[in-house]
Amino acid sequence: MRDQSLSDIARALGHPVRVRIIRLLAEESECRGADVFSSLPLAQSTISQHLRVLRDAGLVASRPVGTGSVYCLVPSILEEFAREALSLAKSAPACSSVLSPATATKE
Repeated sequence: MRDQSLSDIARALGHPVRVRIIRLLAEESECRGADVFSSLPLAQSTISQHLRVLRDAGLVASRPVGTGSVYCLVPSILEEFAREALSLAKSAPACSSVLSPATATKE
């Protein structure tokens, strides 16, 4: 996975509403847009914007059905992201025992 793709996916997952949408879509093979909209206490336009970010990152696919859309999770992209993140974590040296992550600073 390219660094840009990894960054795009991380950014897409960086908002709690988008994580909630991912969780909703993970429960079904396909989900009507109306069901996504009714599951979240946000304006339809706001949810549509979040879905667009997830689609642009490749995490969600959609297709038109009648006057609406059907959305589904693209698990292969999420799985590849998880593998890449785990690989980064495993290859990184441990932080000094003197520094905890909360107190570490960049030099």
